[in-house]
Amino acid sequence: MKTNPLVELHRFGQSIWFDFIRKGMLLSGEFQKLITEDGVLGVTSNPSIFEKAITGSHDYDDAIRAASLEGKTSKEIYQLLTVGDVQRAADLFLPVFERLKGEDGFVSLEVSPHLAHDTDGTIREARTLWAAASRPNVLIKVPATAQGIPAIKQLISEGINVNVTLLFGLDRYFDVIEAYISGLERRIQEGNSVRDITSVASFFLSRIDVLVDPLLEKLPRDKDQHSRNASQLRGKVAIASAKIAYQKYKDVFNGERFRKLKNQGAKTQRLLWASTSTKDPSESDVKYVEELIGAETVNTLPLETLNAYRDHGKPASRLETDIPQATTTLECLNEAGIDLRRVTQQLEDEGVNKFSRAFDKLMTALEVKRKKTLTESTETQTLNLADYGKAVQERIQLLKDDDFCQRLWRKDASLWKSDEASQAQIKNSLGWLHIADKMEDALDDEIRQFTKEIREAGFEHVLHMGMGGSSLAPLVFARTFSCKDGLPLTVLDTTDPATIKKIEESIPIDKTLFIVASKSGTTAEPLAFKDYFYERVKEVKGNKAGENFVAITDPNSPLVTEAQNQGFRRIFLNAPDIGGRYSALSYFGLIPAALMGVNISEILIRALQISHASAPSVPGQDSPALVLGAALGEMARQGRNKVTLIADKSLTTLGFWLEQLMAESTGKEGTGLIPVSDEPLGSPSVYGEDRLFVHLTVRDSVEGLLRSGADALRQSGQPMITVEMSDLFDIGQEFFRWEFATALAGSILEINAFDQPNVQESKDNTDRLLSQAAEEIHRKTPNLITEGELTFFSTTPTSGTALFAQFLKQAKRGDYVALMAYLPETLRTYEWLQTIRMNLRDGLRLATTLGYGPRFLHSTGQLHKGGPNTGLFIQLTADDASDVSIPEKPYTFGTFKQAQAQGDLEALHKHGRRAMRIHLGQDIEKALFELDRITNEALRV
Repeated sequence: MKTNPLVELHRFGQSIWFDFIRKGMLLSGEFQKLITEDGVLGVTSNPSIFEKAITGSHDYDDAIRAASLEGKTSKEIYQLLTVGDVQRAADLFLPVFERLKGEDGFVSLEVSPHLAHDTDGTIREARTLWAAASRPNVLIKVPATAQGIPAIKQLISEGINVNVTLLFGLDRYFDVIEAYISGLERRIQEGNSVRDITSVASFFLSRIDVLVDPLLEKLPRDKDQHSRNASQLRGKVAIASAKIAYQKYKDVFNGERFRKLKNQGAKTQRLLWASTSTKDPSESDVKYVEELIGAETVNTLPLETLNAYRDHGKPASRLETDIPQATTTLECLNEAGIDLRRVTQQLEDEGVNKFSRAFDKLMTALEVKRKKTLTESTETQTLNLADYGKAVQERIQLLKDDDFCQRLWRKDASLWKSDEASQAQIKNSLGWLHIADKMEDALDDEIRQFTKEIREAGFEHVLHMGMGGSSLAPLVFARTFSCKDGLPLTVLDTTDPATIKKIEESIPIDKTLFIVASKSGTTAEPLAFKDYFYERVKEVKGNKAGENFVAITDPNSPLVTEAQNQGFRRIFLNAPDIGGRYSALSYFGLIPAALMGVNISEILIRALQISHASAPSVPGQDSPALVLGAALGEMARQGRNKVTLIADKSLTTLGFWLEQLMAESTGKEGTGLIPVSDEPLGSPSVYGEDRLFVHLTVRDSVEGLLRSGADALRQSGQPMITVEMSDLFDIGQEFFRWEFATALAGSILEINAFDQPNVQESKDNTDRLLSQAAEEIHRKTPNLITEGELTFFSTTPTSGTALFAQFLKQAKRGDYVALMAYLPETLRTYEWLQTIRMNLRDGLRLATTLGYGPRFLHSTGQLHKGGPNTGLFIQLTADDASDVSIPEKPYTFGTFKQAQAQGDLEALHKHGRRAMRIHLGQDIEKALFELDRITNEALRV
């Protein structure tokens, strides 16, 4: 049996603490499991952690209600909740504390971050918290600010245990050591014992590299030897600082001055490594654990890093290796003109501000809860499942019995597949579980600074160029939020030449920021968009064209190299363990949203709240994401697999995002959820028994007809899930809710929810066709049937109407009809397609979908080929009125689009799908009018 690497760290003298606390985890046994199985020896907390825990769950509602009835203020409620959690945790760790004779088993509680620059206020509050906690194994966290240092000395002298937090710089670390030792000396002078006093110095690591690395990248490589040397230091400065700090620790606590204190029972002030989650996706996710293993140290890990180290950590004593290199690293940094003191002071200021904002958000949320908790329900998800309620409840119980949530958060790939290859791929696809936390960390360090830079540079527009998962979240933001506080955002995700030309003519080329988004860095469409617009910008700005371009991609992708060679302004490396359709809350979604001026901080807060409401400690019936996933998966098993989204107009594009998420995640191995988005609402009589309706609405919505239509469906016995958003910022909540639920539904359906095995087929067909002559792409079948403006492709001579009627007669109960439109996405085209769609739905009583090509190839395309063989696929193509060349390619965008359509049709036929192609010619609107007529006639045959 494999030894747990977390437990193995004890052999090297290092303690592992858990960097999170929450009431539900304490009561559920989850913390005890960390102690028993992982050897966790302590807990740290901070205002951000408490803010997420309290606002992101129902764990505290009863306590808030009771305290409100007692007339307590929000601040008093905050102290009641936080001290209560710390006391519970301290009691849980008390056996550890006693077994190790007071060396470990500690829990931390922080003074208000607003007191970071108030020495006297810090001392007063620390005394209050120490007395309130009333546990020997509690540490009071005090920031290592200039004003915090004398407070630390005073508190130690009073016998109060201190966790010195927000420590970034070596100079400040020396001050911290002095404050600790001086406090012990004063205590002895006053005739008191120092035996029971404990202190740790929390050295924050990853944020140092986050701030320093961009400074290193900006150094000119050919300036001088110092700059060339410094450019090699990326990702190394924090580790170097930690190693030098540890050498200082050993010197001081093995020195004569401390020896006198040690003889009287004093303990050393251990170094604690904090901020240990890796921010750079190109680096190891356990970097700040592996390289800092050493005796008499503590490493506090967030859940993701804890799970990662348990999975693939390799313990060894490394903290004292390469000390000369660490010294050289810091010297090179200084010689290159980067002042580490200034960097660490900035980090300290930002850290205080970050915790202050989290504290203020929590106090605001508590005040809202205090006022409303007695009178207003906060539930936003309601299930009316008719006869299926019992089956779904049984499924929820099975998930609980199977410990689904605990295993999911531990990235247990066996929830989906048992074979080794699939499990490896799945395990590397679960980064979305923690991405909101990571992006919140990146807000100040990267995203806000970048948006400020772009505005100051004079840009007036943003064009986001991607496909599928890398473009649908930006499309949601672009069509849902206004850009009054930012730049207008346009999303390009089609090879239609008319659309590309229209966008080009509508934007100021030299003042537009172009975002090239591709996870793999090889997606053909965004690379073609990049080549086209790079040439346009180059015509205006010459060799400075790259300043107008940004890339978002995975580390080490080919796009990284291209972007570097073309001098892109910025390259954002996304976490590689996130698939495109699960990337909405990563750089792919948030960078364009931030440039628009969307408050992405609020988006992330909402996502984090439901994330914490989906934690392992939350009972299944109280986890909205788990309940939704259980309903989706179980209802599909019961034949209700047409997930029909009824959305407020403002949420229409969210439906497109959900469509891709569900279709591409579950549409494989002959099963899957079939999402039906933007289908016009009909009367109950037009729907079959294969639907599960989902009503997406915003609180106080004025869309009365939509609401009354949903009510009519519910009253007719159709199963309905209602998700009510408090406002549009809850889109962040919905991103996570549905990612979690879709992954869970995939587990119920026993498929891998994170691959897309059939998407590549259409791409391969397209590449083959593009390598042939253009006439091969447009090759004609022997018998073409022309009826009015329409051309039908068939080997059987008949009329177009008869052919279409024959095709529709293949429909069976439980089927669906998919309109696949390789057409420009204009308003009139959309209106005609929706009319045809309604006629097909009402005439056949089947679900209908509508997708624009080639966008849908990266979303529902997987479902079409890999899902159940229940689709009738109608491909619509047209002639391009004009075309656009692709730089350095022997074909145009028009040819590219036609090849994609033909390649998709071939893939459908290969999989035995019922598919037909109708060509609309050049007058698309007139042809759609004709198609509507033929549809009505065919339905009557």
